[in-house]
Amino acid sequence: MNKIIITLVTILIILIAIIAGVWMFNNAKVADNTDTNNLLSNNINLSEKVTDECVEEWEEMQNDLNTIDTTANDVKLSPNCSFTFQKHYLVCDHTAIEYTNIPQEAVNKTEEELQQEYSDWKVEKFTENEVILSKDFDGECGEHYVLRNVDGNVVVFKIVNGIEEEYEKTDISVDYMTETDKISFENGLKVYGKQNLSQILEDFE
Repeated sequence: MNKIIITLVTILIILIAIIAGVWMFNNAKVADNTDTNNLLSNNINLSEKVTDECVEEWEEMQNDLNTIDTTANDVKLSPNCSFTFQKHYLVCDHTAIEYTNIPQEAVNKTEEELQQEYSDWKVEKFTENEVILSKDFDGECGEHYVLRNVDGNVVVFKIVNGIEEEYEKTDISVDYMTETDKISFENGLKVYGKQNLSQILEDFE
């Protein structure tokens, strides 16, 4: 009788252990699924948050670019603006530069309006206080000179369309020059630019 009771108790304990094991396994699986779902949910929320932030940053960048474009288009020339004209001559490949104050009619103009006003010029630089315009010209720049010995004195000739035209007679005598300088003036001493011309004449005076 005692053996039967012991056997029944043992079987009962084993059944309870099995039931408890199955119950614990099922609870652990449910908890695992819950954690996984929470993780997926958090990832989705994080992804949505990142996407939202990227969209917001992109919209801010677009707004900034639009602001910059609008600001650039709104720049207008002040009454104190300086104008620089760069004239490039194709024959001699020289560029003559002229500086001037802003023309009255250009005050308060935008870059687009200025370009319409100077349609045959290229706008190289445009700010409120400085404008640089450039343009190509046929022919020579008009600042090419030749210094020659005429009757013992130096005479300056200006080259116009390949032809020498008398430009200035000087009192500079070639009598006291070195032989090398005399030969230079006999052959014709070529000079480019008024500033260089003035310097050479000053050196020989």
